[in-house]
Amino acid sequence: MSIKIALVGNPNVGKSVIFNYLTGVYVDVSNYPGTTIEIASAYLKDSNQSIKITDTPGVYGISQNNDEEKATRDYILEADLVINVVSSITLSRDLFLTKQLADLAKPMLVVLNQADEALLRKVAIDTELLAQKLGVNVLQAVATKAVGLDQLKDFILDYQNSFKVGIVSDQIEEYVKPFYDQCLTRMEALMMAESTDSQEAIYLARRKEVDELVKLVVSRAGFSKRVLLGQLLTSPIIGSIVAVLVLYLFLFQFLGVFVAGTVVGFVEDGFFKQYYEPFVVSVVERFSTVKFDNLENLVFNDPLAALGTFLAGDYGVLTLTITYLYGLLVPLVFGFYLGLAILEDSGYLPRLAVLADGILSRLGMNGRAIIPLILGGGCVTMAVVTTRLLTSKKEKLITMALLGLSIPCSAQLGVIQGLLTNIGGIKPWLIWSLSLVFIFGIAGTVLNKLVPGTCGNFISDIPPMRLPNLRNVFTKTYVRSKVFIDEATPAFFIAAASVAGLQITGLLKYVIDFVKPLITNVLLLPAEVSVSFILGMIRRDFGAFGLLSIPMSDAQMITACIVLTLFVPCIATFAVMVKEKNLKVALIIWLASWILAFMFGGLIARVLVYLI
Repeated sequence: MSIKIALVGNPNVGKSVIFNYLTGVYVDVSNYPGTTIEIASAYLKDSNQSIKITDTPGVYGISQNNDEEKATRDYILEADLVINVVSSITLSRDLFLTKQLADLAKPMLVVLNQADEALLRKVAIDTELLAQKLGVNVLQAVATKAVGLDQLKDFILDYQNSFKVGIVSDQIEEYVKPFYDQCLTRMEALMMAESTDSQEAIYLARRKEVDELVKLVVSRAGFSKRVLLGQLLTSPIIGSIVAVLVLYLFLFQFLGVFVAGTVVGFVEDGFFKQYYEPFVVSVVERFSTVKFDNLENLVFNDPLAALGTFLAGDYGVLTLTITYLYGLLVPLVFGFYLGLAILEDSGYLPRLAVLADGILSRLGMNGRAIIPLILGGGCVTMAVVTTRLLTSKKEKLITMALLGLSIPCSAQLGVIQGLLTNIGGIKPWLIWSLSLVFIFGIAGTVLNKLVPGTCGNFISDIPPMRLPNLRNVFTKTYVRSKVFIDEATPAFFIAAASVAGLQITGLLKYVIDFVKPLITNVLLLPAEVSVSFILGMIRRDFGAFGLLSIPMSDAQMITACIVLTLFVPCIATFAVMVKEKNLKVALIIWLASWILAFMFGGLIARVLVYLI
């Protein structure tokens, strides 16, 4: 016999952590709404019984028709049992859903999560009285530390005794009765009643019950310093100062100086370029006729020379590609996701969204857009997908356009941070950063004027500030990094092989000559930078990597980094834009990034002559 269990709860209550513990299947866990876009299902691990658990999206109710609530409602309808996860620090909010689930008369139990946070906030909850009033078992837990989860597993295995039908409100029952004859299930009758003129009365009655219940079971003994810290981080002055400091420490000091400088220098220069590449070159030179110190005289009609160049030349798939992937990309991507996971798990990112709301609302978005914008720093392609979380078409289009125009992905960001840090400390980094902020603001302002529609209001949960859970941080970092590397690896090999093919056939020289006037006359850069722009159309970060071997002045390097950051979205991002919007929108963004990058690049190149 197979049992289906639905994990149901508000956003940020710990459902995904509990799901991971019970099933052994990791899902992306983050402290901001909208993280669990896809529904995860798996079987209870280490069990002889067939018990399927589904982690539903975070919702505040199941009566509305948005995608999250419809999906959750469908899974509850199919489920045999319901586990309702609530937060110990937001009971007055979370118990509204709990009461709605109880009104379905479906067997359930309640997991009272984040008990440690309630203790820190000096909040005491009478769980026995809460269980008595709800009519179901209530289990206290701290999911991030696995406290109470073994007991939850025991409850699941003994589901016939552990899961009970909650107490149905008599007042709400009166509204539901008239629909029994028209529906197959009680859930359908309740949903029908809540879709009529009775909806407001039902909600008010449920809200009143929840408020009275919270007064009975919750008591407070004082005020938490952690709560005060969380409030300070959303204040306009202190919060803004902290935000600038955090971004400086994360992007410049950690990602730029430490990861892109120290770590990449040790891995790339200390191993790949000193030992790995010379070994590969020596092996290839043994069976091929090419000498890698004299590629200018390469002739395509020499197959062995062509093969040698393809494998170990300037763009060799065994030299440049391997060095780039594992000597540069892996440390940078891992470093970015590690820093992001720490910011997420600490509860800081939602507070950054609150601070950003005032600025983003002037650009046709709201604070919720901070989610895809920050995720774009990891992978712009995936960030474009998360624009689905935004409520209006205007917000989605503007956010998608700004992702394509001014947000670098983690690998490109890391390479550029390393390049800028190496040539002159913080000054080049500031010029690059302020240029992106300027373009972001100008482009957003123009789009806000041109794109019709309105921006939705920003409503977000603010999870508690907490010390990051190291296991969660490293698991999240590993999973995200692996997904990125797995997706990026084929594209890098294709890009390197393509450019190596152009070099072997002699076409690379013609491509450089064709683009040379634009590169040299407009951007004042060496003609060889043309190759970086070709690579950048395949993957942005690969284009940035192409700058490493080109001698340039500091002003030229800064210009090249700015232009490549603003340059066209990679092929994968373009494809997702077509899927999420349409070909016309994707082409407009693609062409606009060309024009914007070269116009601003030409301007900044001439200004930097006097600044650097």
